[in-house]
Amino acid sequence: MMCVLGIRRSLTIGLLMLSAVLFPAGRAHAAEPKPIVELNEQTWKLAEGSLPEEFLNRYKNGEWRHRIYEPPAGTHLADDDFITAGSGNEGKYALGPEGQVVEVATGKQPAFIYGPPFPTIDPKDPQAGAKCVWNFFYQSYTLGNSRNFVNLDWVGTKGMERRMATDVYQKYWDGQPDSYRPKENPQNFLFQQLTTVTKPADLEGTVAMTHRFRDPKQRDQVWTYVPALRRARAVSPANRSDGFIGSDMAQDDGSYFDGKPEDFTWRLVGEGKMLVMMDREAMLEQRANLRRLPEGGTEGTDSLRPRFAYQAAAEGEVQGLAWRPLDAECILIERPVWIVEGIPKDRYYLFGKIILRFDKMTWRGTYNSKYDWQGAILNSYMPLYGPFFDIGGEWRSYAAVTFTMSQNWKMNRATVSYADPQNPKYQSRISYPDGFFTVDSLMRQGK
Repeated sequence: MMCVLGIRRSLTIGLLMLSAVLFPAGRAHAAEPKPIVELNEQTWKLAEGSLPEEFLNRYKNGEWRHRIYEPPAGTHLADDDFITAGSGNEGKYALGPEGQVVEVATGKQPAFIYGPPFPTIDPKDPQAGAKCVWNFFYQSYTLGNSRNFVNLDWVGTKGMERRMATDVYQKYWDGQPDSYRPKENPQNFLFQQLTTVTKPADLEGTVAMTHRFRDPKQRDQVWTYVPALRRARAVSPANRSDGFIGSDMAQDDGSYFDGKPEDFTWRLVGEGKMLVMMDREAMLEQRANLRRLPEGGTEGTDSLRPRFAYQAAAEGEVQGLAWRPLDAECILIERPVWIVEGIPKDRYYLFGKIILRFDKMTWRGTYNSKYDWQGAILNSYMPLYGPFFDIGGEWRSYAAVTFTMSQNWKMNRATVSYADPQNPKYQSRISYPDGFFTVDSLMRQGK
């Protein structure tokens, strides 16, 4: 059982003084914990230092408002098996000359890793930033092989402007528990991904496939199938910072950050507390719509409830910021974080600096701030999480209104991703047949 940190004393005093005014008796759900306070244009100063400046300004300007809670006792915010496995990795791994993880005993890349490879972070260690990044990645690999139907919405100040639906298959070759570990990995894959566009009609059948390798010197291999050409072509993997099909979500975003760690120079620049956005229902009501699949793996079902202002608006103009996460579905909790700066080694990378914030206990990513080469904020990326639940002896995460959000600060717009309402189910730790992630399969998916 994880021990969840309480709200720090300085914040608690101010929040409790305001809670009685902002939340009179009878407003909170009887079965839920009472919020400490609502963060809004009146109370935003209480969160100074606990949110990136660009996100704090959303509350300061009255564009967002969310209630702050302390997680209920017994809440699991991580895969406990993964965290426990990290104790066996203490002192076992180091970073190689290219920034890859190597065994201390041999100096070679290990065949397989499970659990945080660097369970203890020393802030004085000059490699602490890169070690945090690797802990985050191995946390993300525990999702296992997955299939997700995902909508991407381009959202402007007046509402949705464009929509695309995708069918995403992912296979992980590293970071899995023993029972899901591949028997062999002769090509030294890290992961394989295949994404099919299912709508709109002018993009339907477009397919992209990526192979990423554990070898730090081997570049990603990327192919695209375009129906109009009726052929698959290898494309350059160098533009992963560009927006996907004109959106503000880059391929290097993924679930939070998906760049190749060895392509950046990492530095630990701070630590502190962050107010992290979480799913209200899963967190406060401790409910998860998850089930074990007969053939193995787990399936979750999205609630299909609106999660952004433009989705909840009646016909007509949206009131307020169109992509505002609804306060009825999203809450904030305080978490301890490491703050890491990444500088791309490629001078043609769109962003000159990224700031990542990793939960010290769970290794999940929280807020991702991206700057141009002159230091001005360009984009920010944020996922919404839920807690973990024991489903048939395995820890699986669930959020009733899961999403990711990329905000473009220069253009005042956003791109959001969420479960496709026509296919609201998502699967993890499933199996794929041999040859599924090949060029032939890519072409079959596109036909």
